[in-house]
Amino acid sequence: MKPALLALCLTFANVAVAEESSCHLRVGWEEWFPLIYQQDEQLTGNEYELLQQLASGAGCSLEFVEMPWARALQLLKQGQLDMLYGASRTAEREAYAQFSQAYRQEQMVLVVRATEGPRQQELGRLSLVNWLAEPRPNGQPRVLGLIRGFYYGEALEAIVRDPAAHTQRMEVRWDQQLHQVLSLGRIDGYLVEASVAQAQQSVGGQPMQLFAVSEHPQEPMHLMFSRKVEEQVVERFDEAIRQRADNP
Repeated sequence: MKPALLALCLTFANVAVAEESSCHLRVGWEEWFPLIYQQDEQLTGNEYELLQQLASGAGCSLEFVEMPWARALQLLKQGQLDMLYGASRTAEREAYAQFSQAYRQEQMVLVVRATEGPRQQELGRLSLVNWLAEPRPNGQPRVLGLIRGFYYGEALEAIVRDPAAHTQRMEVRWDQQLHQVLSLGRIDGYLVEASVAQAQQSVGGQPMQLFAVSEHPQEPMHLMFSRKVEEQVVERFDEAIRQRADNP
């Protein structure tokens, strides 16, 4: 290769490296034990490690900013955050955000109090519609706990957002609050990711039973990007996701 051509190639390569190294994304996060949480003043968890792997593959660095999920959605919409994770893809969100391809699958479960008997060893299964239709022993309707601003997938959204069932919902900020209000008897059950529920179950406290919800298949999880993030960055994350799928 001629020296002039070699120099030109190196120049283009250096520009590409500089562009990728300048890819710095602000990511909204809140505790999502055991997927992402703080330990010894450092973030850890399987989701955190996966995000770092994908960012490295995409040539980006991540800055994690702690805030509630509902606020994170608003800031991403305004372009003040660059990326969120564990997001369902909806038409409403597509109006203001970009999405990666799915990078993993998630299963939602219903968590209820277990007041007697041995701890459940296998995941049961029930219909959420039928469970909500059954009243409490005092004749009052059951109350379901939800995360504020969370999207539960098309099938479950039609059930949990039904206007007729408004009095049967209690919305809180995060997962641990759901476990707390269940222990206090303020709700009869709550919907949460299977991995989160299993972690809550393993640390003791209020005895729990977990049920797969028959109306809900596994939900694909996406990375969600602000419209201010360049499309090429999203494409690089897509490539990192494909590479991980090909080399698990």
